[in-house]
Amino acid sequence: MNINKNCTKFSTIILASILSLSACSDDDSNSVAPSTSEGHEHHATDEHSGHATESGDHKSASNGLTLGEENIKDGIIFLQDTTIDGVLTVNASTPGATVLKNVKVTGNLLIKRSGRVDFSGSADVVHVGSSNTDVYAFEDNAKVNGHHFMGKNNTFTTKRFSDYQKVDWTEKAAHLSTGIHLAYTVTGDENGTPVILIHGLTDGRVSWSQVAPALAKKGYRVYVPELRGNGKTDKPIEESAYAVKELTHDIAAFIDKLELKKPHIVGHSFGSFIAQELAVSHADKIGSITLIGSAAAVDKKNSTVDWLVNGSGDKSFDGVFAYDSTQKLPETFFEKWGNSTNLDKDFQTAHLEHLKQVSYYAWKFLVKSFVAVDNVKRLSSISSNVQIIWGTKDAIFDKKSQEALQDGLSKAKKVVFHEVEGADHNTHWGSAADVETVTGYINDFIKDQK
Repeated sequence: MNINKNCTKFSTIILASILSLSACSDDDSNSVAPSTSEGHEHHATDEHSGHATESGDHKSASNGLTLGEENIKDGIIFLQDTTIDGVLTVNASTPGATVLKNVKVTGNLLIKRSGRVDFSGSADVVHVGSSNTDVYAFEDNAKVNGHHFMGKNNTFTTKRFSDYQKVDWTEKAAHLSTGIHLAYTVTGDENGTPVILIHGLTDGRVSWSQVAPALAKKGYRVYVPELRGNGKTDKPIEESAYAVKELTHDIAAFIDKLELKKPHIVGHSFGSFIAQELAVSHADKIGSITLIGSAAAVDKKNSTVDWLVNGSGDKSFDGVFAYDSTQKLPETFFEKWGNSTNLDKDFQTAHLEHLKQVSYYAWKFLVKSFVAVDNVKRLSSISSNVQIIWGTKDAIFDKKSQEALQDGLSKAKKVVFHEVEGADHNTHWGSAADVETVTGYINDFIKDQK
């Protein structure tokens, strides 16, 4: 279906090279997704107030807005802090991303372009194209009503990754001093010892959805923040925004924002490197660190890392950096990377959906940061208590890497090492037994420090 209105060109398109994304909503507030409509009736809405742009003015396009090829820079159309009273139309034949941050549309949303459309602030991810499956993942502050039209032969769904699970936790958000609007979940006794669980590369909250409630039952107050680019947290479009130090600053700011007293940090894989960085650069803010599926550095020659970066050598997957033209990773990649031994079907579905709903550019920048990690010469700066949990079938970090990690922690007060027999890199969610084992190790380690 085609919709055409006389749309005014909008003069304040904020290009991707100028601004990073940061969502605007109340700190530490519950995130509630709005209902969306697939019906044909247009619903009128109240006037929505916008947030200030760089110039400090609220921008509103009263007759609708059309964005096209002339608005593209580096493959991206970036629109921020805008209320559109009418139809928002994006017409672009060039593959790429359209990034909308804090954009409210009272009329129809009509996207006609190849590649990926990424709604940061207003919604998470939309895959678009002439034959793709479109996944709308609306955020808590989305204000889009009426029709949602995409290209031909597309399937429409409003389900977000988080809709596939029922977890005993509360979804919240905090606006940090780093400028990032960070989504997180929390569960457990408000007076319990605080524990922060930091997920891996693009695993999001789903990866902790079984461990977090289990720890809460043991009396802890458990927080699961979503790193930049993941889930419902902001998705900056600059590569530099995804450096480990930047992600670590977010967690440090999160601790300050919630006024947490010496929380114990548990990090998995990429999240374990953030835990290491916290222990090096923000030691005064934290208690202990637990490293799951970790190492002193990432070995680029490792077969799994090499596959992630360079692909399989056939046409099924060319490496995560090879898809700039489409801004979309192939299904063959998700089938392999997202394969899980966890028997919980809801967990499996939510995990796979989360991977698919991470923006391509976030995948690319996060992977670049991951493979660049080398803390061999910095681990000796860590003086806190450290626990290491390693699965004996970890395909990314082997036994030798665990020995190097322990050797590097020469000045830590205490180093506790646990092997989980038969567990893979995703040690804490491989099976129900692994969930119980890892939860027990975390609990015992923290209790020993009291």
